[in-house]
Amino acid sequence: MRVYLAVAEAGALLHGARKLGEPLSSVHRQIAALEAALETKLLIRSRRGVRLTPAGERLLVAARSMAAAAEGAEAALRTKPEPEIVERISGRLRRWESMRTFLALARSGTFVTAARQLGMSFETVRRQLSALETALGVTLCTRSKAGVEVTPAGEMLAQAATSMEAAIADVRRKLASLDRRPEGLVRIATTDGLGAFWVAPRLRHLFERFPRLAVQLQYRPHEPDLLNGEADIWIGYSEPRSNSLVRLLLGRIHFVPVASDDYLARHSAPTSWEDLAENHHLLSHTYYDEHVDDDSDFALWESIIRTSNNVRLDTDLSMSLLAATVSGLGISLQPTGVLDHYPSLRVIDLSCKATAQFWLVYHEQGRNIAKYRAAIDACIEIMSQAGLR
Repeated sequence: MRVYLAVAEAGALLHGARKLGEPLSSVHRQIAALEAALETKLLIRSRRGVRLTPAGERLLVAARSMAAAAEGAEAALRTKPEPEIVERISGRLRRWESMRTFLALARSGTFVTAARQLGMSFETVRRQLSALETALGVTLCTRSKAGVEVTPAGEMLAQAATSMEAAIADVRRKLASLDRRPEGLVRIATTDGLGAFWVAPRLRHLFERFPRLAVQLQYRPHEPDLLNGEADIWIGYSEPRSNSLVRLLLGRIHFVPVASDDYLARHSAPTSWEDLAENHHLLSHTYYDEHVDDDSDFALWESIIRTSNNVRLDTDLSMSLLAATVSGLGISLQPTGVLDHYPSLRVIDLSCKATAQFWLVYHEQGRNIAKYRAAIDACIEIMSQAGLR
């Protein structure tokens, strides 16, 4: 990006190379690599210099914003009391590729998780971190069996990298908005329960209308950072508050206490909340605790879980909770929709019907990008037909 900005502002590859102090051949290669990565033409070359394409004009605006973000991060670093660290980091902030691995590691806290998120091997992540620390001359993380802990220098670098990440995500959104055809990859993040029972079964309808789309379905227990490009669309139970994010209420899901025929054959059905708490095996989900302020039945169920000595399973995986319930391990709260798929489950009559809202969330620029707009509109239409909006 640094090379492209220099060339675009200089108006010629040669002038850009001189400004950067790099060989012309290196500048050629880096511009070609950037165009290949973005799958679009940025510059039209001639003897008089270069002319920016519409995509190139968009990228120039975003690249300037990215440079400003990096300069702001450098200025913030200079206010810190470690001037020798600042001096080593200053000037390297624009080398985004070398810090992407570190940022994933700092956020996840483990090499294994960072490697999985980046699609790399454990050894590659460790090797890239060591190379970055060597280049900067500072220690960014301390390692232990429990994971990694970011040092003060690492925290400063993570703040700068986060600003750059947001600028890069903005670049990609602006370039994607030039394409009016609904084709390409859409990254949808959602919970495992919504992914299995709502999103995945309805992808067929999306592909029938837009056969050139592809979907990457990500499991996320909580909303991803859409502003920094971790995903394109979030379908989940949390409602973000950022003004840059558009949120649409897709529907409401009702949860009821259920048990399997096998469990009820071994235990009589509870006749009251007290009977449930004292005499039955309970299965819990971390989701219950997160929504005790939203629904009184969730709050009641969570209070029983919290005080009971009969909790056999506590998990943050909806599909694991369901599997344990179907197997006869105990009683859990389940969405009413799963009863259609599992005839062995029975509703426990306790006058409980906890209700949760779920949302579709995307960046405000998403409506200007054909592939995201197609996915968004399809989600809204499908939910309307399903009677959940």
